[in-house]
Amino acid sequence: MTHSQWRATIYVNGRFLCHPVTGVQRYAHEMLTALDKLLTARTVEPVLVTILAPPNAQNLPSWTTLRTRKVGRLTGHLWEQLDLPVHARDGLLFTPCGGAPIVHKRNVITIHDAGPFSTPNAYTFAYRNYYKVLERTLARTALHLITDSQFSRQELIRFTKVPENRISTVPLSGEHILRHALSDTVLANYGLSSGQYILAVGSMNPNKNLEGLVKAYQQLPPSDICLAIAGGSNKSIFKNSIRIAGSIRQLGFVSDADLRTLYQYAGCFVFPSLYEGFGIPPLEALTLGTPVIVSRAASLPEIFGEAATYCDPHSPEDIARQICHVLQNKSPDREAAIQYASHFTWEKCARQTWSILLETLRA
Repeated sequence: MTHSQWRATIYVNGRFLCHPVTGVQRYAHEMLTALDKLLTARTVEPVLVTILAPPNAQNLPSWTTLRTRKVGRLTGHLWEQLDLPVHARDGLLFTPCGGAPIVHKRNVITIHDAGPFSTPNAYTFAYRNYYKVLERTLARTALHLITDSQFSRQELIRFTKVPENRISTVPLSGEHILRHALSDTVLANYGLSSGQYILAVGSMNPNKNLEGLVKAYQQLPPSDICLAIAGGSNKSIFKNSIRIAGSIRQLGFVSDADLRTLYQYAGCFVFPSLYEGFGIPPLEALTLGTPVIVSRAASLPEIFGEAATYCDPHSPEDIARQICHVLQNKSPDREAAIQYASHFTWEKCARQTWSILLETLRA
């Protein structure tokens, strides 16, 4: 089928292609890659999709059916609000993360959580206020919103007043971690031993509650088990990034290939987040059968059901207690964890998202 035979156009806000891959960028890359496969295999209704990227985007993905094009002269928020709507003016615009241009009249946007509203102190003044204004405006004007969990859906309805019939829930996945092979050298490179470390992954966002995890680790009985924390910080977004010292291993940014091995051989994975719209890292760990401890808070019980062990994120004592419980082999069965995680796939995410986009396009 030639491009001229496609019946309509959907544009994608490709500003995420300028950013390092964290949770929201991961969603954009993986969901669009899965969509590209579906469109290439003709297993979904075909519509022309063009990803519009800023001029400073580097290393654009090589998709088969999805087209990618650099447009405009500006960068950052100015490109998003001024250049992007000009080049998307004749189609539906889908924004998988970040903000959509207010002046564009046909927006579908994924908002992953209501963090700037619910936990404003975790963000800088400029970041939280920009996104509060933007998301409230888009909630009134966008044709449809997508979010990751029923928890986030209810949060966004409460804070932005978006009508219930204009916001849908589409779960994410952790299966991309299987793309990478185990390595014989990764643990040695980080000074770790198989089964002898507790792993945490997350940015230094106060919502991730890494400070609570550090306090919990310090309350564990003396042993050879160490705590390894992977992830970076972004002072332009998050306030009061914590300082981690002592014998705790702060790994910094870790590649996906290294993470595959770090997850696989961890004694357990701990995610004591105070506020979370979904939680990709614990689902990545669960996909590999690693015992997972998550907070009994926000969206996490909804997403992880009986496949995880739960802790009180406000109690370092309880976090420590659950770590001990899991390390004593009292965690959920590994095979059951893998089976549970297998129900979350990027193909499902792409199909559900595509269905929403097509329905919105027809309307």
